[in-house]
Amino acid sequence: MKSKILKIITLCLILMSIALVSIGCQKSKEDEQTNKTEDVSKVDKKTNKKEDKKVKKKIVVGQNGGICQAPLVMAYEKGFFKEEGIEVELLKGDYPTLRDGLATGKVDVSDGLVVTWLKPIQNGLDINFTLGIHTGCISVVVPKSSKVKGFEDLKGKTIGVSGGIGGGSMNFGYRSILRDGLNVKDYNWKDFPAQQLITALEKGEIQAAITGDQTAHAWIESGKVNVIRSSTHDEDYKDEYCCLLGIRGPIVRDEPEVAEALTRAVLKAAKWVNENREETAKIMVDKQHVNGDYEYNLNLLKSYNYKPSISGGKEAIRTSIDELKQLELFDKNIDIDKETEKIYKELKNVE
Repeated sequence: MKSKILKIITLCLILMSIALVSIGCQKSKEDEQTNKTEDVSKVDKKTNKKEDKKVKKKIVVGQNGGICQAPLVMAYEKGFFKEEGIEVELLKGDYPTLRDGLATGKVDVSDGLVVTWLKPIQNGLDINFTLGIHTGCISVVVPKSSKVKGFEDLKGKTIGVSGGIGGGSMNFGYRSILRDGLNVKDYNWKDFPAQQLITALEKGEIQAAITGDQTAHAWIESGKVNVIRSSTHDEDYKDEYCCLLGIRGPIVRDEPEVAEALTRAVLKAAKWVNENREETAKIMVDKQHVNGDYEYNLNLLKSYNYKPSISGGKEAIRTSIDELKQLELFDKNIDIDKETEKIYKELKNVE
């Protein structure tokens, strides 16, 4: 009897041991699964944290349909913006459209002539420049039959400009007159839409015209005009950056990582354009980013120096402010260096 009871007790103990081992194994598996879940969670958090650092932003890029703005478009077409985590909408418009868009936040970034943008900035337009993109792009022309060789011969005459009185073309004329040691008060000025300048020249309404090469190049090619001053070819201009990358001030101040990403993308694109001009011209024409045929736009591209420069952009701002101050278009008491630092921002993480 005692032996039978002992056997029953032993059996119970064995069963309890098996149960405890089973529970332990199950617990071990659960703990292992929990640990795996915790490890995955940590990895996910790390991954998410890393992804959070990557710029994810939708940006409106404004361009005016000129071939000189090819780096902006190529940054979009060749994926340089996308590499930086930026989703881009391209908006084509004339200078007033882009200026007003930047002022109201409908446009976030564009590029353009330094002398076109400086006066609006003085009047309150909140943008900063971050990169010199290329040199060149404005010409002063006279009729082929004209005996005018320079601004000295135009004293008392009327000069037609595009972009408005006080705009980029006129300011280029002002700066050239200053550099030639002459007085801007000796000249008359009249504004025309760019394409109408050639007609005004032929009718004798104006004796010279100043406009962008996108328009003037056709007149030069057809033999209708002579060039008397050029920001593309003249020794005192050919190494000066004319077009800079402009970004809305709030982005530069409040979202510096976005401003840096934009600048890096356009810098890469400008270098790409410099090395791939034929493909650039083809894309720009085929996708109707510009007017004119392939050969016309390729010839223009070949005349520009697409070697982006941070220091070159800053120096262009400083030079322009200095000359506009001499011309009394800026406050005579303005500190050139401080104003340059205010307008042009050298961003971190951009090389």
